[in-house]
Amino acid sequence: MSTPNVGGRRRAALLLLAALGTVGCADGTPSATASAQRALAAAVRVEADGCQERASVGAGSFVAEETVLTVAHVVAGANSVRVTLADGTSTSAQIIAIDRHKDLALLHVESDTAPLPRGSMGVGATGTFIVYRDGAASSMPFRAISFVDIDAPDIDQDGSSMRRGYQIKAAVERGDSGAVLVVDGVATAVVFARSTATGEKAWAVDIGEARSLLDHAGETPVDAGACP
Repeated sequence: MSTPNVGGRRRAALLLLAALGTVGCADGTPSATASAQRALAAAVRVEADGCQERASVGAGSFVAEETVLTVAHVVAGANSVRVTLADGTSTSAQIIAIDRHKDLALLHVESDTAPLPRGSMGVGATGTFIVYRDGAASSMPFRAISFVDIDAPDIDQDGSSMRRGYQIKAAVERGDSGAVLVVDGVATAVVFARSTATGEKAWAVDIGEARSLLDHAGETPVDAGACP
């Protein structure tokens, strides 16, 4: 696999990760427990059929009304997508926007799940992301190591794409792609790959890279394109 150029200085191999009552603090910032609870409530497990014998599995979160943000390489080429909500309910989802170069996608999901607000985080910030292990949702910690330009192959492996994002320290595994990094109850980035060269290092796209998709997406399904 080709190696991305990070910030023009560092290189690391990437592995795409698709797989076969607490109150806030007095200053209005959620406590760590409240933030993790918000992350869990907005998170979904994503399953996409159509590209291989077994469904492609990833994660995502509600970041706008009835809108889930995930990664393109989990859902590209799918003929059907389903999500499992925080309460265990499984429901169908429609791909309403996809960016194969920056590896982002939006799903329309009919649900009254409260979306996470979107924002930024600084280097050194800590937070949580929701993953699905053995069929259950788990809250995992992370720390933002650096904010960099990531020159990584697009999901079709036929070119590279520059995107703004983070190198993070986190225990990321296959099936975690699309997990949204949450800091103080705010969605900040989307996990898309882990380093094959350094343990407990992974890469996440800054949520600002999804702004154009969010601004222009409606509720009409779009062509998911070919399987990556």
